[in-house]
Amino acid sequence: MRNCSNSDTHMKTVLMIAPYFVPRRRVGSLRPFKFTIHLQKFGYKPVVLTLGNPGDRLTKRESDLLKGIDIIEIDPPFDRTSPAPVSNGDGHKDPTESFSEKLLLWIDKHTPLDTWIYLFRTRYSQIYWHARKVRPDLIWATGDPWSGLWLGEKLAADLSKPFVADFRDPWTLANVNVRKRSYFSSGIDSEFEKKVIHSADKITFTSKKTEKNYSGHYRLHPNKTQTVYNSFDCTIKEHHADPSWKKNKNPDLLNLMFFGRFRWLSPVTPVAEALHILKKESPFVASQILIHSFGEPDPENYSVINKLGLNKNFVFHDPVVPEKMLSVLKSADMLLLSTNEERKEIIPAKLWDYLSVEVPIFSIAPNGEIEEILMRSKSGIQVYPDYKNEIAELLGSFVTAKKNDDSIFSMDADMPDRNIYEASHTTKQLATIFDEIINNA
Repeated sequence: MRNCSNSDTHMKTVLMIAPYFVPRRRVGSLRPFKFTIHLQKFGYKPVVLTLGNPGDRLTKRESDLLKGIDIIEIDPPFDRTSPAPVSNGDGHKDPTESFSEKLLLWIDKHTPLDTWIYLFRTRYSQIYWHARKVRPDLIWATGDPWSGLWLGEKLAADLSKPFVADFRDPWTLANVNVRKRSYFSSGIDSEFEKKVIHSADKITFTSKKTEKNYSGHYRLHPNKTQTVYNSFDCTIKEHHADPSWKKNKNPDLLNLMFFGRFRWLSPVTPVAEALHILKKESPFVASQILIHSFGEPDPENYSVINKLGLNKNFVFHDPVVPEKMLSVLKSADMLLLSTNEERKEIIPAKLWDYLSVEVPIFSIAPNGEIEEILMRSKSGIQVYPDYKNEIAELLGSFVTAKKNDDSIFSMDADMPDRNIYEASHTTKQLATIFDEIINNA
């Protein structure tokens, strides 16, 4: 256990099961982290149970924010979740794949939930001992990894405590499966999901569309579910400017930034095909667009860029450390949001990072809920991925606006407060749910 503190008798204690937590650099680690650092303001002492991750370190800011918060780490014997190289420098994957890698992929495909379940099952007596020692008033667990929800449900049952299940993404009702699943593992997943759904005192989701899908599929009472959005939090990032970044952009061009790597879940195809249309109609205008991304694209997305002859329109940077994220985002003329067309229920995590700066957002995504958020915060514009001609026309208008020193996206003088999407606000929502459950227990 690290960052141990004395128990505060004036607060209720919530045990937070978050397999991914900082300093692990995974999208899933940020949601529980943001809740954790704000819960004490609303009367809850969080104790986090997570997977150990000796490969990464907390930033100084993260360490300061977590001071006095108990974190129980379950150390795995090995860890395959660290990103592996996906290309040999030109966007093409190394064709060699060892027998051991193929075997591990086969095991992953046929394992219900995810392979962390083996660790949680074998260490359950140790985990239970820690959980009982915490004496929580309530247990909150998030997934994926879905084994986190399995663990939260089991601990809540064994300790006779209220349970809140947090679905960061859809589990079995997803349109796109992030992991390859066998018929066997998919069937077991459905049974586990059903058990979690019916055992939980409350189920939270990160989008209203996912909440609606689950409520309808499982015929849940309206009081059983609630959407608690992900959020942005400027306080978690140290504002270290990156002086070298200015050298990586041409101020005369329209610098469109995608803060991530183009891959199958975040495809380049919609913006690339639209840019190709613009290039055929107005070659000079198209040449004035430079799209920045971070990390080499996967082979399929690299191939799209190459086949459309758009290599000069794209530049791939090394990933940015958390401390420099804000200064890099602020350097863009516009921030690009893209997600797989089949993921109609997903709100990409990048949106919340983008909302932390006042740079216009250009969303090319299928979820209309994103459009509602952009309109309410007056922070950008959304076009659906199959509207390629409209996207091309907008790109051209953005270039013209920059050349004329006009605003690329006009923001109202009375721009609404974005605080409803800030971490303190969403944590207050979560704490209110905790209050209702404990008071009704």
